[in-house]
Amino acid sequence: MMMKHLSTLFAASLLATTAAAADLNGQWRVSFDGHPGGPLPFTLEVKPGKTGPQAWIINQPERLKVEQVTVTGDSITLVFPSYNSRLELSAAADGSLSGAATVLRSTGTVTLPARAVRGGWRFTPGAVKPAGNVTGRWNLSYGDNKVKGLLILKQMGSQVSGTVQLPTGDMRYLSGELNGTVLKLSTFDGSFTNLWTGTLAGDTLKGAQFAATSRATGNPFEAKKEKLATMEAVAVEKPGGDRLSFRLPTPDGQMISLADARYKGKVVVISIGGAWCPNCHDEAQYLGPYAARRQKEGLEMIGLQFEYGADEARAMRQISSFKSRYKLIYPMVYAGQPNADDTKKVLGNLAPVKVWPTTIFIGRDGRVKEVHVGWAGPATGALNVKAKKEFDETVSRLLRERA
Repeated sequence: MMMKHLSTLFAASLLATTAAAADLNGQWRVSFDGHPGGPLPFTLEVKPGKTGPQAWIINQPERLKVEQVTVTGDSITLVFPSYNSRLELSAAADGSLSGAATVLRSTGTVTLPARAVRGGWRFTPGAVKPAGNVTGRWNLSYGDNKVKGLLILKQMGSQVSGTVQLPTGDMRYLSGELNGTVLKLSTFDGSFTNLWTGTLAGDTLKGAQFAATSRATGNPFEAKKEKLATMEAVAVEKPGGDRLSFRLPTPDGQMISLADARYKGKVVVISIGGAWCPNCHDEAQYLGPYAARRQKEGLEMIGLQFEYGADEARAMRQISSFKSRYKLIYPMVYAGQPNADDTKKVLGNLAPVKVWPTTIFIGRDGRVKEVHVGWAGPATGALNVKAKKEFDETVSRLLRERA
């Protein structure tokens, strides 16, 4: 009887230990230690939900909800179908988690080994002392070609957040620290990775930026603090009234053409993007509610998606996930791959597309009136407000015109 009692206690103890090991709820500091330029950290928060576990990726001030979360035993899988990416982590004996993220790039699938420990610190545990204050706007020279851009930073104590706006788009939410004179910023949004490291000397920052497929030395940058620094995040072009002609498939088998009756006499906005493009995701968050609100006034929209790789079935699945994630009411069509040849086939003289997203505005007469090249996401603050204002003004003006 005593042996049976001891056996029962041992079994209960083992179950309790297993349950504790399987408790993945809480805040984790995840790091891609093999990322170009050095470890790239971000915060992951896991909580129980009514329908199962939920998770958020945190790059201050953004809390980005993970699309799909599965916990099995001591493992957690985070899936972003709209990006065709995933992060898988399993518990180790020391209480940490280890695994890998797989993300899709133009060169194919990239694997990023990952490790996680409890906590929400970013680069350095504990307090660090900054050598200055980087809050403000900085004129940026980026890459080997010294592309002009804008660095926007906000510092509280040693903690720094901000973003970078380039002519090709913004780098979304960057989060990190100023430790002495060393600035480090990182982000991960389920697919897109970005690491910035630099050294502060007076009103100048110098360093390099790294993405998942960057070379060992990264992209060099230099930034000069300037109170009134700004840039045109979205270039507005006025082509000569071209007419577009395409007939392209949606994931559910429809064929969409501008010659369809639903578009006759309407203002049509064509969003050129891809599920691989982080700025396209930010733009979609704005376009979804906007399209629904103004459709009754005569606005129609089409998402023209150019996706990585020649696997059309995979591209269709990804387009469906993208459309579902942002609850888009307008058709999303598969237009090919994001290269000069495929964009030329669909867009003619408006191609090649070099900046993603690019937005085409067609008047009630069926002619192209404006093209907005690029987007400024919510991390850019005032630039995002301006981009949305210009978008709305263009649509409103075209809606007032007669066919």
